[in-house]
Order: sequence, then C-alpha cells, then structure tokens
Amino acid sequence: MRSQLPADIPLIGCGGIVTGKDALDYAKAGATMVQVYTGFGYDGVGACRRIKDQLSDELEKEGKTWEQVVNEAVTKLSWKGPPPKPEPTVQTLIHEAHELKALLDKLGDTL
Repeated sequence: MRSQLPADIPLIGCGGIVTGKDALDYAKAGATMVQVYTGFGYDGVGACRRIKDQLSDELEKEGKTWEQVVNEAVTKLSWKGPPPKPEPTVQTLIHEAHELKALLDKLGDTL
C-alpha cells in the first residue's frame, strides 16, 4: 500500500503482529505505526511489553531506531507522483487559447 501513497500520509500496520519481528517487518514495508490487537487478545496484557522488548532487540541487532527504519522505508517505497510541470510560456498559453477557441467554435456549430 505504501507505493500507492505519498510519504506524508502515515500508514498503521495491523493484523498478525505477535512478535517484535512482525512489527519491524511492517515498518520495513512503510508503516509508521503498528496496532497490536489480536495478539493482545490472545496473549493478554503482557503481549505489548513482550513485543516492545522483542522489537527493541531486533532494532539493536540492526543498529537502527524505529524512526530510521520507517524513514528509510517511506522514502524508498512511497509514491513519488508525476514530476512538476514547467511553467507555461506565453507562446504555450496562446497556442492553448487557440485550441480552446477552435473547440468552442466546433461546439457552437453543433448546437
């Protein structure tokens, strides 16, 4: 989904997060946050702490912070959009005005 959205739109990863590695995988896929719901329901109140501790271990192995992982993924994977169009020249505007006039004249002839 990250490839379909610009970088300024955050994603919340959810579903199947039961380990710290799961959470990290979502970050690497471009999620800025994760939601722990089902894992919390199955494992109880200790799930969040366990996942956080596992995530801390995974991040330490990689030598990165959560923010670094997310920023790298978002920068790499986000939709970039089309390049900005150059400012039109006066000649371009005149040409487009003539094309528009021709289309309007044609439309007027059909009415």
